Amino acid sequence: MAGVGAMLLIRALQGRRARAERAHTRVSSVLADSEAGSEETVAASQTPSAEPGPTALSPPLSTIIARAIREPLRQLRRSQGCPPAALRQLERIAWQTRMLGSGLRPMQSKPVSPVTLLQEAAEQVPLLRDGTVAASWSLRSQRPVQIDPERARVAFREIMAASAESSGEGGRLAIRVLNRDENGGPILIEVESGRPGSEADPLAFLVARRLLETQGARVELDGRITRVHLASALSAS
Repeated sequence: MAGVGAMLLIRALQGRRARAERAHTRVSSVLADSEAGSEETVAASQTPSAEPGPTALSPPLSTIIARAIREPLRQLRRSQGCPPAALRQLERIAWQTRMLGSGLRPMQSKPVSPVTLLQEAAEQVPLLRDGTVAASWSLRSQRPVQIDPERARVAFREIMAASAESSGEGGRLAIRVLNRDENGGPILIEVESGRPGSEADPLAFLVARRLLETQGARVELDGRITRVHLASALSAS
């Protein structure tokens, strides 16, 4: 019975993840229109909606989902019928939903090496640490960036973990640190999955974007490539 319950929960969460992907696509489209400054987008945003929106007291959807799966996940941890890999995946989804709905601690920004951040984040990704997925490094910039290192490490860990999983066993990950401007401009970091046609986990991308964009960074998802634009510590000084 425990095995059946685990499968039902996994299927339910997979359905939620599929809905989250569709929602992410819609949100990304809205954000792109907003950034373009389109007058049509502004006019549409001022048009009253036929459906009532959430009240100011309504918790975020991610918080509601995190609360909903807390008890089933606790029961699965006690059960002997849930495969360990599936349980780890569910625990990661639960953590991601909590991160999307929880408040962030005050930021502690300081100059830090982007190469060091990426190397420390890679050490926290099992597929990279044990060599199941290989990584190629292209380090064309050693300039420090201005960022909260703790938040940045978590964000890059999520990006690398998702890209490594999409690369698959025996796959390869490309990690690049590039200068966008030799005169103290932003630093560009790219993480690319080596499997053609693969795409990063949307939940991992949303978590990374929330952690980084609250610090003035810009995060983009382009198929199997995740790009992060970070402010140089030289331009911030």
